[in-house]
Amino acid sequence: MALKGMPVLLLLAAALVLLGAPATADQYEKFLLQHVDANPTGRDDKYCTKQMRHILKELWKLHPNPERKVCKDPNTFIHANSNAIRAICTDEGGTDYRTKSGQIMRQSRDGFQVTTCNRPRGKPINNCRYRAAADFRTIVIACNAQGFPVHFEESQI
Repeated sequence: MALKGMPVLLLLAAALVLLGAPATADQYEKFLLQHVDANPTGRDDKYCTKQMRHILKELWKLHPNPERKVCKDPNTFIHANSNAIRAICTDEGGTDYRTKSGQIMRQSRDGFQVTTCNRPRGKPINNCRYRAAADFRTIVIACNAQGFPVHFEESQI
């Protein structure tokens, strides 16, 4: 009798896995869009303004909000390929890190070239311009259950 219901349970389990996949893939794709640029063309103010406008344009496509467009601030770009960043989610590339709020994330074992883009105060939001700060440091990210980075923790390290 228990074996009769087994195919139904397997089908339900497969459906749950498949239904959960798009959200996971979307989170990872959004992470890549917002934080990964393996081969930057410059790391100056012009670079930040160009990259941030691209991100905002892509995010507005996903979540249109015509009444209120705002500049995103701050944002950090990690200058490495996605495999190197994904490795932080493993013991080989990262270690557990407890954030100031107590959340467990992953800190990279190695440093990464990064560029942080900030919007100077007082600039109009319909003309977003940014200032660049280049750095080399370890980074802190959140990883999902499948081992993909889904969040960059700006305020850590």
